[in-house]
Amino acid sequence: MVVGVSQIDIFFPEAHSLKDKRQMIKKIVEKTRVKFNISMVEIAEHNLWQRGRIGFAVIGIKKDHVYVTIENIQRYIESLYAGEVIDTRTEIIVMGNEI
Repeated sequence: MVVGVSQIDIFFPEAHSLKDKRQMIKKIVEKTRVKFNISMVEIAEHNLWQRGRIGFAVIGIKKDHVYVTIENIQRYIESLYAGEVIDTRTEIIVMGNEI
């Protein structure tokens, strides 16, 4: 089993309040969940009104497949134009023997 964990830092220049930011985060999370059938949540920067951090995980059998899926999710989030992706971090964990 291969587990890929990723977090994305996003800057929201159009947000003028926490409510604005939360609406943008909600839009990103809901659209991404529907398209990729994954669990995703805001994991940090809860009290900053122009920054957010979203985390998600992907599980698969092959390392390459998990990595490509994470890259596709990151590209999709950028394509939503809800905010500017300023940083991404990804970690791939191989448990047992990779096929």
